[in-house]
Amino acid sequence: MKKPLRLVLSVLKWAVITLAAVEVMSFLVLTLGNLFIYGSVWEGSRVNYDAYTLFQEGPRPTANNPPAPEADKQHRAIWMFGGSTMRGSTNDDAKTIPSFLAAILNREGKPRSFTVSNFGENSFNSLLETKYLQKLLIESPTRPHLIIFMDGANECVYFSQNRTAYAHHGYQRLQALIESHRRSFFGLFKTINAAVYASFTREIYDKLRQTVIPIRADSEELRNFVEMTVQRYDYVNQQAGFYGARFLLFWQPILWVETCEVAPRVREIEKDYAINKVRFAAVRQNFQVTYQALAERLRDKPYYIDFQNILCSRTAPLYKPDGVHLQDAGRMMVARQMSQTLKDRWLAGGGARD
Repeated sequence: MKKPLRLVLSVLKWAVITLAAVEVMSFLVLTLGNLFIYGSVWEGSRVNYDAYTLFQEGPRPTANNPPAPEADKQHRAIWMFGGSTMRGSTNDDAKTIPSFLAAILNREGKPRSFTVSNFGENSFNSLLETKYLQKLLIESPTRPHLIIFMDGANECVYFSQNRTAYAHHGYQRLQALIESHRRSFFGLFKTINAAVYASFTREIYDKLRQTVIPIRADSEELRNFVEMTVQRYDYVNQQAGFYGARFLLFWQPILWVETCEVAPRVREIEKDYAINKVRFAAVRQNFQVTYQALAERLRDKPYYIDFQNILCSRTAPLYKPDGVHLQDAGRMMVARQMSQTLKDRWLAGGGARD
């Protein structure tokens, strides 16, 4: 009797040790990966819970806005949404895309004045941006003349990881908190079950899907994702119209989806970026398939602006080593191209609410 019991206990002990070892290894791999890619042990930034958007930091200050816009009949309000590229991967509030855009428009757009609001949030994709817009339209005392989304990167990242049209940052962890209680017998011990759903082991599996399991261009899950995302943008365009505003979607430039020629000296430097190494080939491939599928479906939409290749004229590197975030000069170049688009597509018609 003692021998079988000892064997069972030994098996349980080594099972627990193995699970703990796998969890610790997963934690180390994810933490070191974050350090390598983001320069921090954390993925994302410190945020607060929000009932609409799940999490957020709040608006980032924008430089170069006029001091008293409400007294100006020629004043125009621009709300800008996006992920960390829009929010600005810089410590200087004056060097974000919205701040650069405000400077250009207020210098060159006279007699009008422009207040540009930076509602970019690290790790946000179109799903969370849409919820953020709803929150602001409900709670804000002001109304925009123009609503801008700048998207592309986070749509591809979170779909690659979760393979669902509803993917967003923290998808599995939040799903675990809500669903774990009744998903299995262990739901009786809901804290344990939630920990399993939100474990580092589960997270690394999702990351491996992004880096190992290819996305087929003709897959049903990709088609569903594309259709749901386009429906979301159509909804935002419709909502903007209800408030007499315009909506524009800028499809952001990203190093590894460019299809243009770049100065050889610049391309040579960019070849050394970690994301361009062979070990990230599957990540790039999945990203490119998703990015292009969305771009093709959106191409004929009246609100769609293709910025895929707008940085190809660069004579020095404008991307950071991750191939997504931009250096100061890159953000300035995007803002300048945006300002020209706004002059052609919005201000030429008066820039007023309908």
